[in-house]
Amino acid sequence: MKESLYDIDVIHQRDMMFKKALDQLYNIYEIIFTNISFFAWLYMKFHEPSVKKEINFADIKKSDNVLHIGCGAIPYSLIIFSKDTQAQITGIDNQPQSITKAKKFIGDNKNIHIEQASGETYDVSPFDVILISYGVGDIEAVLKNTLNHLKKNGKIILRKPMTETTKYIDSVIKQHSIKKQKLLLSQESYLLMKQ
Repeated sequence: MKESLYDIDVIHQRDMMFKKALDQLYNIYEIIFTNISFFAWLYMKFHEPSVKKEINFADIKKSDNVLHIGCGAIPYSLIIFSKDTQAQITGIDNQPQSITKAKKFIGDNKNIHIEQASGETYDVSPFDVILISYGVGDIEAVLKNTLNHLKKNGKIILRKPMTETTKYIDSVIKQHSIKKQKLLLSQESYLLMKQ
């Protein structure tokens, strides 16, 4: 039996509400665990293999200027990118408490800059590689801003749950994806290029 458009819309709304609740829980988890160094270290170690895959996958070099949208309170991707590539990296998040915690977490790492900003409006034009976390609020708006202002031959690493799908995201992946890889659990990462 075929689902009606109404049923598909209801399912999408339910999925978006679930994602929003999960994103809030994830944010609280990170903020709490920044105060417990052992758990923060475990958290970073858990994600490290996936981040290293993305570094190789996107062929990130020291000369690249990297932006991470949705860096969170434990900016593990920023730290691993910096350690493995020595590239200049900027992390943004729209949650003030996450930014405060992230700045403390990275300490005096000179390759990393963190600021409070929204990925929906941030100027992405100076960056060679843009990582979009699956925890960003309105992923479609962030992706639109990024694609509209990305420099020629710029790269986007789009993290997303395998089950998350919208017409816009699917069309962007179909048009711009050059690589795909499975990450931890039910997550995947796409390398998108605007040529």
